Amino acid sequence: MARLEPDVRTVKEIQAAGGDTVKKCYQCATCASVCPLATEEVPFPRKQMLLGQWGFKEKLLSDPALWLCHQCGDCTVYCPRGARPGDVLGALRNMAVRELTEFKFLWTFYNKPWGLPIVFLIALVFVTLSMSFFMGGIPGIFHWDLIPSLHVEEVHILFLKLTSNVLAIDAVFIPLAGFVVVMVAIGVNRMWNGMVENAGIPAAYRMGFWSLVTTYLGPAIREVLAHARFKECGANQWRFNGHRMLLWSFIILFFVTATVFIAADVFGFHTPWPLYNPVKILANIGAILLLYGVISIIANRSRAAAEGKLSSSYQDWFLIYLILAVGVTGLLTEILRLLHNGFYPGMYALHLMTVFMLFLSIPYSKFAHLVYRTTAYVFDLYSRDVRAQMKALAPVAAEAAAEAPGETEAEEAEASEASGEESSE
Repeated sequence: MARLEPDVRTVKEIQAAGGDTVKKCYQCATCASVCPLATEEVPFPRKQMLLGQWGFKEKLLSDPALWLCHQCGDCTVYCPRGARPGDVLGALRNMAVRELTEFKFLWTFYNKPWGLPIVFLIALVFVTLSMSFFMGGIPGIFHWDLIPSLHVEEVHILFLKLTSNVLAIDAVFIPLAGFVVVMVAIGVNRMWNGMVENAGIPAAYRMGFWSLVTTYLGPAIREVLAHARFKECGANQWRFNGHRMLLWSFIILFFVTATVFIAADVFGFHTPWPLYNPVKILANIGAILLLYGVISIIANRSRAAAEGKLSSSYQDWFLIYLILAVGVTGLLTEILRLLHNGFYPGMYALHLMTVFMLFLSIPYSKFAHLVYRTTAYVFDLYSRDVRAQMKALAPVAAEAAAEAPGETEAEEAEASEASGEESSE
């Protein structure tokens, strides 16, 4: 009999990622019993703690239960061994983000304290060079007209009328958006394939991309928008409102950004727009929701950490304070512009840098949880239907299997009679 040995390297990797208590678990199942989100079909976090102790990396990182957990803290509070299952699953999610993405050095920059200056330097270089190319530098801060021919009031491209300010932003954020979309698509594809293989879904039940999107993405998004599973997790009520406000602020600000992009690039309605403009009003509402949401998260996470419900890592605080920096610099930019203050251009450039850092963080930080958790919701809905279909067809399959031996015996009897007739002839 082959002897099963744990993958010590993976166990140490889990411990280094923040799951240092994984070996304390002795499988009492208290965590799975108290978790309001665990089900008989998808039990967690007990199963993941066992897999983590043995170092089954591939099974762990392709397990949708990692993303169905909302780290409410009940399992950690009630664990009699202090194994802190919620923190272990948080560490596993961090590992999963790294494994799913390309250009892992960027993940390292975003998830290590020493990487913060490097990420800021990347943003500084891209924003500064673009503003220097198209605007001749940052007004009031420095003048660096790299290519004077590009520094013009307005550029005509086909039917588009683009100002130097618009060109400076487009030159940075359009390629950045394309890069982020490709990286996220690669991660989602890897995650989905891993979950399908790990779940052992038969080929007959596998669906194409568009069938999955049209059938399951809508319900999954509605669940995300409503924060339905946050509501089910009673211990998570302190996080529910802040997270929901932050999510809606991103949706509003995404809509505003897309509207401004189309209005400025296509129709030539360039910013700044007056405060009474409906889009401007919506933008300010989104900014207020963002600041309210992120400040609520900071206060509540600090309280939960003090109560021992969860521990916060550098990855947690980095994203939270980066979002806060985006909100604060955006608000200050608007105030300084209205006051005609000389620091306005510099604050605007700083705001663009923080937005750049936030955009680039989507595949490499906890921001990726929004994408991967939505993907896990889609898979959860899909796998439930698959299990239901397989269960419904189980009696039919059993009946067919029971009839098969009889058919085989009849065929053998017919073959025997035929061979007997040939012998007699």
